[in-house]
Amino acid sequence: MTSLVLALHGEWLAWAAIGIWPIIGGWSLALRVLGYRDAPTFWRSVVVGHVLLGLQILLGLVLLVLHTLGLAGLPGDGSLFDFTWHLLYGMAFPLIVLIVGHRLAARGVRHPHTVFAVVGLVNFGLMARAWQVGMPGF
Repeated sequence: MTSLVLALHGEWLAWAAIGIWPIIGGWSLALRVLGYRDAPTFWRSVVVGHVLLGLQILLGLVLLVLHTLGLAGLPGDGSLFDFTWHLLYGMAFPLIVLIVGHRLAARGVRHPHTVFAVVGLVNFGLMARAWQVGMPGF
């Protein structure tokens, strides 16, 4: 079971969760530049990004529980340094970016497409870095 959860978290789902954010960022930027206001398909893709991030976090927490039971190792080279940065880059920082992005868009501080262009590109960088820190020998 541990190898399946690790494969899902570190490879299959990771690539989908990382890969959707530059699509969201680029699409949002294009919508903003072209002046679109209503784009329901775009907002559905944002929901997919949220779901993929949530699944990644859930699988990461399962791996953390498996580690405390002695059934799985820590990400990266197994050090506390890699473990801490993997959690920050993959969970804490992307969630903070999403919360701030939603608040800015909902309050009308900035155009929602502009906000999610930045959110998508920042979350892509954060999650790609989380993957790099989590891979052993990278």
